[in-house]
Amino acid sequence: MIDIELSKVEESGEQTVVKRNTYENEKEAEEIYNLLTDDYADQTLPFFDKGEKLIRLDILPQSAEEVKKHQKECYFEYSEDLLDKLQNRI
Repeated sequence: MIDIELSKVEESGEQTVVKRNTYENEKEAEEIYNLLTDDYADQTLPFFDKGEKLIRLDILPQSAEEVKKHQKECYFEYSEDLLDKLQNRI
């Protein structure tokens, strides 16, 4: 099993989980994660300044030893519209 987690990251660095879904099929979860990062690639942030408001998308295996190998994260420019779109697709 694997989770896809969507969070808001405030300027202070505080992270709030907006939505989390657990998938039994890890391949399906990775396909969804990859599709989202591809579809909204123009809004991703390869780097960002501390103090910037962001959207964070993670794919997280549930076992602690798998997290180190398979965790992925992607950051997006913050907008309520994008946050809503991502919420609806995970």
